[in-house]
Amino acid sequence: MAERRDASGRLTFDFNGIESGRYRKITKAVMSEFGLEPVGGKTRGLDEVFQDFMRGNEIVGLEWDNWSGYIVNAKTKSAEYLVREIAGYVSAKFNS
Repeated sequence: MAERRDASGRLTFDFNGIESGRYRKITKAVMSEFGLEPVGGKTRGLDEVFQDFMRGNEIVGLEWDNWSGYIVNAKTKSAEYLVREIAGYVSAKFNS
């Protein structure tokens, strides 16, 4: 797990060892565990998949790409604490 800030200054956690086939399972588990609701549709490309989720006024991105693996990022400043919690959950449950 790597913690960083993206080019827009958003808090981001990358899980490089998680392959694309696990995106759906991990995302469903995170949604259930943290009470997240989808915001908009899922975007899927050849080397990426991403979707935003909301809990209250907190918006997080749950993503995967072939460079970073599974990614959790804070789309709003208020979501940083939630993103840290989600990253800890993903690390404990799915990061092998």
